[in-house]
Amino acid sequence: MAMAFAMAPAAHAQQSPAATATSDDAATATPQAETARPQAAPQGDIVVTGTRTGGKVADQPVVAITGDSITNQGFTQIGQALTNQPQFGVPANSTIGAQGSYGAGQSFSNLYNLGAQRTLTLVNGSRFVSAAASSVFGASVGTPVDLGQIAPALVDRIDVVSVGGAPIYGSDAIAGTVNIILKKNFEGLDVTGSNGISEKGDGADSNVSLLVGKNFGDGRGNITFNAYYDHQDGMTRAARFVTGSDAPFLGKSTSATGPQNIAYFGGDRFSVVSTTGIPTAIDNIPFNGLSGGGAKDPLFGSPFQTITNAAGQALFFNSAGQLVPFRHGTVVGSFTDEAGGDGFRVGDYANLLTDSKRIQGVMLGHYDFSDHVRFHAEAWASRNIATNTANQTLYNTALFSGPGGAGLPYANYAVSSTNPYLSAADQATIQASLAAAGQPTNQFYLARANTDLYAGAFSTRSSLARGVAGLDGDFKIGTHNFTWEGTVTYGQVNSTSNQVGLVWQNIENALNAVVGANGQITCAPGYKNAAIATLSSTCAPLNIFGTGNVSQAALNYINAPAISRQVNKQFDAIVDIKGSLAHLPAGDLNAVIGGEIRRESQAFDPGAFFAGTYSQYAAIAPVSGSYYTHEAFTEVTVPLLSPDMQIPLLRELTLHGAARYTDNSLNGGFWSYTGGGNWSPLKGLTLRGNYTRSFRAPSVTEAFAPVATTFEYGNDPCDSQFINGGSNPATRAKNCTAAGVPAGFTSSIVNATVQGLGGGNPKLNNEIANSWTVGGQYEAPFLPGFVINADYIHIDIKNEIVQPGVQSIMQACYDSPSYPNSPFCSSITRDPNSHQITNFSDTFLNIASQNYRAAQVSARYSLKLENLGLPEGAGVLNLSSNYLHEFKNQSVVGTGSVQYSLGSIGEPKDAVTSMIDWQANRFDWSWTVIYNGPTKVNPNNPASNYQYYNVSSYWMANTSFGVMVNDHFRLRAIVNNPFNLSVTYAGPVPQFSANKNWDAVFGRAYRISAEVKF
Repeated sequence: MAMAFAMAPAAHAQQSPAATATSDDAATATPQAETARPQAAPQGDIVVTGTRTGGKVADQPVVAITGDSITNQGFTQIGQALTNQPQFGVPANSTIGAQGSYGAGQSFSNLYNLGAQRTLTLVNGSRFVSAAASSVFGASVGTPVDLGQIAPALVDRIDVVSVGGAPIYGSDAIAGTVNIILKKNFEGLDVTGSNGISEKGDGADSNVSLLVGKNFGDGRGNITFNAYYDHQDGMTRAARFVTGSDAPFLGKSTSATGPQNIAYFGGDRFSVVSTTGIPTAIDNIPFNGLSGGGAKDPLFGSPFQTITNAAGQALFFNSAGQLVPFRHGTVVGSFTDEAGGDGFRVGDYANLLTDSKRIQGVMLGHYDFSDHVRFHAEAWASRNIATNTANQTLYNTALFSGPGGAGLPYANYAVSSTNPYLSAADQATIQASLAAAGQPTNQFYLARANTDLYAGAFSTRSSLARGVAGLDGDFKIGTHNFTWEGTVTYGQVNSTSNQVGLVWQNIENALNAVVGANGQITCAPGYKNAAIATLSSTCAPLNIFGTGNVSQAALNYINAPAISRQVNKQFDAIVDIKGSLAHLPAGDLNAVIGGEIRRESQAFDPGAFFAGTYSQYAAIAPVSGSYYTHEAFTEVTVPLLSPDMQIPLLRELTLHGAARYTDNSLNGGFWSYTGGGNWSPLKGLTLRGNYTRSFRAPSVTEAFAPVATTFEYGNDPCDSQFINGGSNPATRAKNCTAAGVPAGFTSSIVNATVQGLGGGNPKLNNEIANSWTVGGQYEAPFLPGFVINADYIHIDIKNEIVQPGVQSIMQACYDSPSYPNSPFCSSITRDPNSHQITNFSDTFLNIASQNYRAAQVSARYSLKLENLGLPEGAGVLNLSSNYLHEFKNQSVVGTGSVQYSLGSIGEPKDAVTSMIDWQANRFDWSWTVIYNGPTKVNPNNPASNYQYYNVSSYWMANTSFGVMVNDHFRLRAIVNNPFNLSVTYAGPVPQFSANKNWDAVFGRAYRISAEVKF
């Protein structure tokens, strides 16, 4: 997999390199999925998704995932269970892969890969407070729910409703609604513990769940309590070959002809820094795969010049801090990369699996005051602690500084050639090279990846408090039955993120080391400490030669606690009344009318360290804001025909409609609405259709984030790798030529971040989606137990809110037929001489559109084995399959080129999850198979750019076996990836999403669980 050396905004605002992520987040096995069939109106407190009228609405596609299938397959996170379903894309954040700043370990859902902010997540039909950071460097904008706050043992089922949730529930349900329905009326005691580990002996997870419930008041009330603890050991990308720095990768070709990206072996290395330090005689990048002198620096035009020995070999420090010859690998087309060699192993320094501890407690209760008035309540409390095991370190290199920038926080170190940590021989070698280069001999320069000072780890501690209370009841007017309900919800999440904060002024003090009067190495006198307090105010000398040679005293002196805080609050009050307005020949006309008041607030405080400019980070701005909504809604279900009427080909016909008016304090009023129906021409066959106008209001981040300094990188359309890409390569090439960019141009923004401005926009409007579905369900009369559902999903989003990113801005400019008059062209600055991007503006705008088309099919078949002549105790064989075929998922920013998501790694055209589940009296066995179809390395670039363009299809199998030892004790064994199947490849190069392909990345793994139940 190719690894670009650049910095993602999620890693704060430091100028730094980053590995191109083929990993993100993931899961371990797969739950049984089924499409919920239409059913009679529920009784009591059964939760129905997609309607408030009380009956199952059959005009919307619904996929239901049972809680038992989640726990039986060994999932410890609900987010992992959803990710393995075809309808869900790679989440914005999860426990797997790179973590959004200020939110380690949080897990969001991403329905149809349209973004976590466009998937509405409910719990028991009510909104749930978000844990997402409102900083522009967080994992996701909006208010996505952290699914890690919800224990799998408490889940009864999860309903996934496509498209039609906005008029029922309000903003954010553009892709659809995920409703997590919890167990109620539980009576007894259930204690379950499990332990899992990979075949390699790492990634261990242990958890225990206590579920206890009691009915009281002669069955009029119930209290159910769940306590859950889970501990997951973390892993860095170095823990697996396919994610670490030794894997083969796709890199830029050095040839002027043929594919621009070819396979390299030996592992990607960033050749201009190392963890031990590469010394140079002049202030520039050490070399481009060459020993000292000769070649020209492509950024600055000056000669490369390393420190060399008498034989002319370029030198670097080994781990012990001694100068040794630098071993080069194969030069990759980019001047920053080599395949193999002694350069920085950038791919190893990233998170693969967060280290986490979760402690959660939930109490559910209800009580019937009378036959007509009932009370229900929920109380939630949890503490989640997660650690991002590794990430981008802090770098000192001329790559980020420009000419003459040594001594700045992100530039080359400027070091005395008589530093006492250098041996006498190394001092002499350095001084000789300085003299040979015509430089003063008292100072040299050092390029270094400071992994022993900061390896990119940070921890997030989140505390949740949430309460729900409500009353509901029923009454009768004549022959018409009515119910009413009022519910108030309040939730708050407090998150604190903590990491190392390196203070540059103190680093310079500690680096200025001398030999004291007592013969000990000490800081030179006369130093002045930085304004921010570090762990120690006493200067201790800093040894940056080699790695791991820094004393704890020096670390304490240069390290200030970097603590940031996030507070999210949610208040929601909703009341409705519903019932039968008329008795029609086919049934009752049911309607709902209600109102809702909701307030959301988010506040991000970067803390003293990040708010200042004490290190390599640009100052991080605080982000806070709130909004409230006043909403009114109505819904009606009209049965026109019923089977009792015995009309040929019109066995059943029902119409359904809903509308909601939302007055948002940010941008005023908006109507969302839906209409549809279901028609049954024959017994067992139901056809359905639905049209929905939905919306998403601007989030706190998008509206209130102040414009501030940011650093971004991206694929420059005028770079030789991408000049033939885009939806119209001829237009792109013409515009780049008009901009004066020469043929064969190499753009530095592809490999390293550039400083610009980014932030929010208080004048944003709602996103608007016009969507429709059409499909049906068939229950074969001749094959009892068989049900198949099929639906077509069509979603068009306009006014989409995006912070385009410098890559999209460049594409929108150079792919525009109106270049240079496209408004995006004024948002970037290109140097007229070097042609490099030197600045950009990147604020949130209602500037994008997106189109999504897909067909989803699910089928299930339940067969009693006694029907095959087996004994009655042989049980039931359940077969199920959940399939998604995408026709289109593409977006356009402004008038720029179309960007294709479909076909990219993690979003194949075809995806299937299937299960065989055998349930007997004393045992059960299941076998899950996952298939993700072939993809492309980058569907937005032509195949001719790549030596290997097509990525192979992905297969995975998992199995689970449970046995009931007696009526109170059950054991379960789970094996994920029993055949040790591999990740997907493009030719010989691994190309995959660690999230969607997690079982292959993690390898064969085992889990044992034991359950005691009374």
